[in-house]
Amino acid sequence: VFSTSCKVGKHLSQDQKIYAGSKVYYYGDKTTWPLDLKPKVEEKIQPKENSKVLSYPYKVANYFLFNADTKKPNNLVNRLIEKPVFFNDKAKFRTEKSLLEYLQSRGFFKAEVNSVSEYKKHSHGSLYYLIPGPRYAIDTVLVKIDTSDTFSKDLYKAVQNSKFEKYFDLDNIIAYKKNVELNMRGKGYHGFRPDFLSLEADTLGKNHSLNIIISQRPNISISAKKQFQINDIHVFINEKPIITADGESEDFFRGLLLNDSLKKYKEKLFVDAIAFRPGTLYNHELESITTNRLLSLSNFRLINSSFSVVNSLDSTLLDNYYYLQTLKSKSFRLEANAINRSSGLAGSQLSVNWLNLNTFKAAELLKFSLKANFEFQIGGKKNNISYPNNYRLGFDASLNLPRLWVPKIKIDPEVSKVLPKTQLLVGYETFLKTGLYNLNSARASLIYSWTKGRGVEQAFKPFSINILKSSNISSVFLDEIFSDPKLLVILENQFIAGGSYEFTRLPVSKGKHHYSYTSSLDFAGNFIGLVDLVRNKPAKKGSIFDEYFAQFWRAETEFRYKYDLGLRTALANRFFLGLGIPYGNSLQLPFPSQFYVGGNNSLRSFRARGIGPGAYKRTNSVSELFLGNNTGDIKLEINTEYRLKVNSLLSLATFLDAGNVWMYKDTYIYGKEALFTKNFLSQMALGTGLGFRFDFSFVIFRLDIGTPLHKPYEEAGSKWTIKDFNLKNKDWRQENIVWNVAIGLP
Repeated sequence: VFSTSCKVGKHLSQDQKIYAGSKVYYYGDKTTWPLDLKPKVEEKIQPKENSKVLSYPYKVANYFLFNADTKKPNNLVNRLIEKPVFFNDKAKFRTEKSLLEYLQSRGFFKAEVNSVSEYKKHSHGSLYYLIPGPRYAIDTVLVKIDTSDTFSKDLYKAVQNSKFEKYFDLDNIIAYKKNVELNMRGKGYHGFRPDFLSLEADTLGKNHSLNIIISQRPNISISAKKQFQINDIHVFINEKPIITADGESEDFFRGLLLNDSLKKYKEKLFVDAIAFRPGTLYNHELESITTNRLLSLSNFRLINSSFSVVNSLDSTLLDNYYYLQTLKSKSFRLEANAINRSSGLAGSQLSVNWLNLNTFKAAELLKFSLKANFEFQIGGKKNNISYPNNYRLGFDASLNLPRLWVPKIKIDPEVSKVLPKTQLLVGYETFLKTGLYNLNSARASLIYSWTKGRGVEQAFKPFSINILKSSNISSVFLDEIFSDPKLLVILENQFIAGGSYEFTRLPVSKGKHHYSYTSSLDFAGNFIGLVDLVRNKPAKKGSIFDEYFAQFWRAETEFRYKYDLGLRTALANRFFLGLGIPYGNSLQLPFPSQFYVGGNNSLRSFRARGIGPGAYKRTNSVSELFLGNNTGDIKLEINTEYRLKVNSLLSLATFLDAGNVWMYKDTYIYGKEALFTKNFLSQMALGTGLGFRFDFSFVIFRLDIGTPLHKPYEEAGSKWTIKDFNLKNKDWRQENIVWNVAIGLP
């Protein structure tokens, strides 16, 4: 409103012209151009033009409107204005030179850059014409290093182990020298620096290629050529380290020396966390591993490390110093959250958390949580039940140990990159369906997690138990059971005892390709079933503590793959397969272990638990109100989306999702149409839509709008919904437009 009523030109003097931005025109063969060439060129252009809407510099107009050139604006006005950026010939020529230097640094040694000015009444712009020309490739790498001493031999090997890219690129040259440095520092050469290497490029004058000549710079200090060993390791807890020159001492390799006047920590914690060992060669990677381990303990707010050469004749020993400032050991936290479920229930949750960071003086994390929430019906399909409100009360306790708490098994901290962890969990929750019934659950588990190699995480849960019991069943609900016996499933007490194993391949990037992989196996009732068989008591067959125990195997795998089509575009894909096999006492998986589809991280064109199993169609019966969660024993899901980064804040996406869940063998609740058969492909739900992603640096806010294409639960001839597409129809929109709001990418 303000901007359109204010003309910018009348505020400018005769020699002042608003900078209208720039345009870059590229010429020549693009086959050898790197993907990031154009965006990098855009970054080099200076100055940056003012913000515009429909080519109008509205913030500059506001700048003059608020007289910001004569008086200091307040904070609110500062967000609405921008100081005008004026056209400057000198800046144009500086940019021209900068672009030429940049192209040459990427191997375009014969590049040409020209610029002209574009004149308008109140603004001037710049036009740049780039002819990168041929890009020079690296033909041969010649290593001229004398290997007469140990240092030179190790340097020669480090040079041979590092590789160049195909084309000359100054950034890659710098990265190459950095790799050589890391290789040398990994062999004990604590004083090695990248500038000890000399790299020369010799153009051959043919086929646009060059030779790289690598040599060792002269006059490298004697100290830099030494391989250092670790001597003593000093750890200071909330104390200033005292680094002394202990030249007269004959006490070497004393090990780890803990300086903790308040006796907060046990020495063994740091023996495990610090990867260095006295008498071993200094290694830069171990330095990084140690820092990461100390950070993962979540006990310290400041971690500083340093190395000092032991003051003795011709010393090759390093003392290692760590200065650690601790966090407050005990904390209390109160959290309040809003709840909005896909079933039409909404409410709030209140949780009280107490945390102890160093419970037994070895960085153990002890946490207690009390939770309470209230849910009430605000949307979705209403019914004539007069008791819609839900209440949950719960208690959780967890103890995390930065080591494996298991007899006679140890993962050597010198080998593993991350400290193994042990987690003990116990919890209890009461779910109150007002005026109908209560569901009570008690659970406990023991989890071991560790990392093997780079990017591979594993977790083993040898023990897990979950007990579910119903109570306070009202006469109203009993009447509902008489009218629909399926509701008896709710009142079935469950005893689930088993374990699981999980394997995770963390995201890996190889050029344009990015992938990750997760797989897990759960089992329940196996050991108890064996005990039951050995016990051989027909009267108690299939039960323990007078409760029937669940028996099943459950496996799932998820594979994610992203391919970069360009610097701003990508194709992201996800495949998920889950299979649950109930046996013995169980006809289906227990509800906490079942699969579902729909929602903002699944089929975004269907509401969470709004589809399946199989071709089952909801009838809005009373039993569905309590049981109809549309879950199953088997799940297949495929997602793909095209992503476009518009700018640093906004990204767009278009997606296609397919999937469903099925029952393995039980037909009691959902009928035969819910079973997995050879016709499963015809029962796959399909949907598409548009996505908007807002990147606020610290968090990505996501809005996905989906609509179904194929509804497997409809009658033949009505499954495909494209022909019925009608945005003008309110009823159609309510039924077929699904809004998904989430944090993070799917």
